[in-house]
Amino acid sequence: MAVSDKMYGVSFSTCLLLLLSCAQAGKILVVPVEGSHWINIKILMMELVQRGHELTVLRPSISLYIEETSEDFKLLTVPMSIQQTMSRKEFEDYALNWVFQQAFTKYGSSFGVAWEFIKTLQAGTQMGTVAITALFENQEILEGLKSSGFDVILADPYTVAGVMLAHYLKLPIVFFGRWMPTEDMHFAIAPSPLSYVPVINSRVTDRMVFSERVQNVLLYVLYQAASQILIYPAYNKLIQHYLNTDISVWEMYKKADIYLMKVDFVFEFPRPTMPNAVYIGGFQCKAPKPLTQDIQDFMDTSEHGVVVFSLGTIVKSLPTNIAREIAAGLAQLKEHVIWRYSGEPLDTLGNNTKTVDWLPQNDLLSHPKTKAFLAHGGENGIYEAICHGVPIVGFPLFGDQYENILRLKTKGAAVLLENPQDVTAQDIYNAVRLVIDDPSYKRAMTHLSDLHHDAPVPPRDLAVFWTEFVIRHGGAGHLRAAGHDLPWYQYYLLDVSALLLTGLLLCLYVIYRFLCAVLRICWGQKQSRKQKRS
Repeated sequence: MAVSDKMYGVSFSTCLLLLLSCAQAGKILVVPVEGSHWINIKILMMELVQRGHELTVLRPSISLYIEETSEDFKLLTVPMSIQQTMSRKEFEDYALNWVFQQAFTKYGSSFGVAWEFIKTLQAGTQMGTVAITALFENQEILEGLKSSGFDVILADPYTVAGVMLAHYLKLPIVFFGRWMPTEDMHFAIAPSPLSYVPVINSRVTDRMVFSERVQNVLLYVLYQAASQILIYPAYNKLIQHYLNTDISVWEMYKKADIYLMKVDFVFEFPRPTMPNAVYIGGFQCKAPKPLTQDIQDFMDTSEHGVVVFSLGTIVKSLPTNIAREIAAGLAQLKEHVIWRYSGEPLDTLGNNTKTVDWLPQNDLLSHPKTKAFLAHGGENGIYEAICHGVPIVGFPLFGDQYENILRLKTKGAAVLLENPQDVTAQDIYNAVRLVIDDPSYKRAMTHLSDLHHDAPVPPRDLAVFWTEFVIRHGGAGHLRAAGHDLPWYQYYLLDVSALLLTGLLLCLYVIYRFLCAVLRICWGQKQSRKQKRS
């Protein structure tokens, strides 16, 4: 069987299963998030559309990435104030400046990075509550949603609107994504021992020494305190006001039916999980399309191979001093370089480097002449590199990107540039040369790729199946653990521990009193014998 057939083929039984599932088409309400989140969930949406399902997408009127109309699905727009509107260019400039601040500011420790991360989440909470308020104040839209007869809600967990609508409409919910408003979804739904499960920005692996475990625990406590004091109370007020319930947003997240996690344990550190967590890491990977003629010519004329360089959807440029250093380092390579860059012209740019406003990342990574991927460590790029077996030079900027590259470094498939703000031309050159010239990096990534593709069902089909499963059965409550319904003191057995400790202390007290009594009797008898002798 050809490699492409093995990578992207689906067994006859899987095809039959998917064809049979089309017999029960459903009505799905989609609650997405902007940017790359929308790009990802739209891939699943199109798969569901092709299988005959009717989708309605809920979008705010100020949306920058979600289109206003579509031939494939319905769009329901929630009107918002014009004062809250920002053009796409303004948003991207704002986001780019924020990324630069996060990436190129020196922090004394992981706690400094974590605190900046928390402040960013708090700012996002303010925008999120405005959008949710606009939705639940619009009675016309709410009545329309009630009467539409939806079967399920498909939501990005980063927005609280999904769980609130699921409660309001009394519908099952399927989450698509990994990140809640404050943290990795795993921490909400499954046991997560901090002895080997790192939290974001801890910058440690699952093999921690004592000091790293202390840091991991303290960071977790910091995130939990910030979540419960700065972020979730704002959402809980909305829930109490619009849903008339004391159920917290945290509890609502734990009541979801299925969690479609964009995770593959080929890449992720192993950790405890739950039956209703379905792992679909790499679901966005697909067979390559033909390249445009100019890019194809550029690839064909590369005698020594090509390095692909991209820093994600928003980062099209870099601070000039850093861009000059990177360009100078790439200019020393014998390989060709294609770089998604639209910033200021660089006088250090080499003749081997082609800059473009946009590049077909998946198609380039699949090309046989691609030798390395210089990347920021975003989820999409990581899995596309794994799918096509291309080793990575990591240039992390913010969020989970450092940890993503660290995971690949631990598995021998990537080099991590620790401090982007201090990067030099020589650092870039040495890192790329190491990944290309040392065959162990290519072998390690090829091994990860083989493991990723050696699965009984492709991740995209898994995502579709479990969404349709919830439609067919009206939910997946049988997969929810009873622990999700327990108060925290019962979940951690604090009540049982208190009883046992009380019993132990009582027994020790009884033993103590008994021994004291025995000693008093013995002492009294001894004193009595002495008196008789005298």
